[in-house]
Amino acid sequence: MPRRRHGFILLFGSRNIVSDDRSVQPVQAVCPNCNQQATIVGKTYRNWFTLFFLPVFPMGKATAFSQCTNCGGQFPVTVDDLRRGLARNDRATNQEAIALYNSMRTSPANAITLNQLMLMYAGMNEYDQAISAAREFPAALDASEQCMCTLGRVYLAAEKRPEAIGWFATAIARNPQFGEAHYYKAIAHLTSTPPEFAAAVSHARAARSAAYPNADALLKEAESKARGE
Repeated sequence: MPRRRHGFILLFGSRNIVSDDRSVQPVQAVCPNCNQQATIVGKTYRNWFTLFFLPVFPMGKATAFSQCTNCGGQFPVTVDDLRRGLARNDRATNQEAIALYNSMRTSPANAITLNQLMLMYAGMNEYDQAISAAREFPAALDASEQCMCTLGRVYLAAEKRPEAIGWFATAIARNPQFGEAHYYKAIAHLTSTPPEFAAAVSHARAARSAAYPNADALLKEAESKARGE
């Protein structure tokens, strides 16, 4: 009989290993993937030679990238590059905001420009600046229920719900079919302390009747919470 020769299988290969890059500070930004304000952290990946699926030694250099802590989205840019890009965007946005503000001084009743200015400040999380602009140009604010609704959204983002509800109500009084104002008034009531479920349901229904986007989902959520589910 032939003798059996005993041996073993050598399993080797390679795989990428991801590590935290603790040499860079995270940055707060709106994630391009989930569109939420989130913390973006630095990561690196590096290819390693593996033996029996265990990493033995690295092959090649580490490659840096960034990752959203909210949704896990990964982006082929370093956190420092992202921070520099945000700084450039902030400078450009500030210049645009200054131009709009100067335009408002020339035409203080221009509701379209005031609405753009408030939205721009809100996009930079400069809620106090947006509120200040609305106060400085009351003629433009009083001329437009859209400006009133936008101001309400600014207050809502700043977590000042009573003020937000007041401005949504003012906009609705001017235009009872204003779906956007009903939608965000429903959100304000739903997230108040304590929540006002009946009011949230009522305004969510009005937003749905006005065919405002996502109003149906908001109504279902408000009705579910009103039932204690």
